[in-house]
Amino acid sequence: MQSPDKSPSRPDQKAANRRLGLILLSIVVVFFLGFFAKMMFLG
Repeated sequence: MQSPDKSPSRPDQKAANRRLGLILLSIVVVFFLGFFAKMMFLG
C-alpha cells in the first residue's frame, strides 16, 4: 500500500480529494450547528 506525500495530479484524484474535503467540512458544520442549537435550547 503506497501513500506518497505528493498526491498524483490526476483530475479524478483531485475531484476525489475535493469531495472528501466537502464531506468532512459538512460533517463538522452539521456537528457544530447541532451543538450550538443544543446550547440555545437547553440554555
